[in-house]
Amino acid sequence: MSNATISTVSIKDYIVAFNEEQTARINYEVILENNTDFIISRKTLKTERELVILISQGLYYIKDNGTKKNENVTTATLKSFFRNINEDIILNSVHWLSILNKDSIEIIESIISNDVYTDMCRHNVLKGISEPGWYVPYWKQNQKLFMKIVNIFPTISDATKYRSSIPLIFELDRLYGYNEAVYFAEKLVRSGVREFTADYNSHYHGISKDCKKILTLLEPKYSLQLRRLIDYCLFDLYAQGLSILNSSTWILYRDYLDMQIQFYGKIREKYPASLKTEHDIMVLKSNEIKILEQSEDFASRNNEIKDLAYEQGGYSVIIPEQPQDLVDEGISLSHCVGSYAERIINGECYVLFLRKTASPSESLVTFQVSGKKLCQAEGKSHRSITKEERKFLERWCNEKNMNYAIE
Repeated sequence: MSNATISTVSIKDYIVAFNEEQTARINYEVILENNTDFIISRKTLKTERELVILISQGLYYIKDNGTKKNENVTTATLKSFFRNINEDIILNSVHWLSILNKDSIEIIESIISNDVYTDMCRHNVLKGISEPGWYVPYWKQNQKLFMKIVNIFPTISDATKYRSSIPLIFELDRLYGYNEAVYFAEKLVRSGVREFTADYNSHYHGISKDCKKILTLLEPKYSLQLRRLIDYCLFDLYAQGLSILNSSTWILYRDYLDMQIQFYGKIREKYPASLKTEHDIMVLKSNEIKILEQSEDFASRNNEIKDLAYEQGGYSVIIPEQPQDLVDEGISLSHCVGSYAERIINGECYVLFLRKTASPSESLVTFQVSGKKLCQAEGKSHRSITKEERKFLERWCNEKNMNYAIE
């Protein structure tokens, strides 16, 4: 009978040791990797199999080095091949797939089973792209342009600036040609804007596919030149403090242009030095004009005083021809001439403009006439008139039998 001492053991200790031993005997190794292709070896104590993904050759199979048999790459065979993988396998040279793990199975299968995806892989345009399906329509539209912007952009997957610009780039290509599309892409990279979207009404995973709002700026009625518009949006607006360009920007710009057409009958300034400020000024003008437009007699009443026009010594007295002239004057000189609208309409007074003859469209002094009396005259921001301006108005009063009544 043995005298060996019996010790207490735990079954769990042996189970863990067995599993750890088995796991250690399964080894994954990168055999080959380049831009599009890779081969991964899976070795156990008894078998050696290799996953062969050669997109450049259109070959995809799992090779058993023992039996020399190959099997097709499917979801089931990929799951079997990677079933013991515990750590990520790093692929340093494969541009469309940087990490291999169990989550990579769906990506691999989607790429090798789709002719368009494999074509995009062969042209090295899927780097860093997690949703290749979103890019397919643009790839199909113009492969040359797609490859160009991949080379131009730091990344085409940045949803805030670059990916979100792609719908517009390819719409510009369709409407205006390759060169104009590339011009926009190159300028976008140079621009300091942080976010760019063509619109926000129609989205796919947060990315706009609708360019209507920005493209309305290129309607014939606005007469905007495409490249100048691109530069204005990407550089001028950024210099004005707008680092985020989106649908709100395009609506603001379009409204500003529309209000000019409604107010002046044309666009006087296409690329304002301060879009937000000029937009707000046009809103103010539009509101002021509503009162004056209620009168159908504005032109006829001003016609009554057409003989008061005058020019001498470098100055001119100008009669406003339409309500817009009066509103423009009030806003240009930052005073309340617009508040006289009803009195002008009722014939209680008239408002005339003193301008330098050399620059008749540039506001200088506004003055009010009631009956035969010149009773008020002001320059910008309610400044008093100069001695030279006073002498001219006194001379004008003498010529027109007016009473100069300004203290």
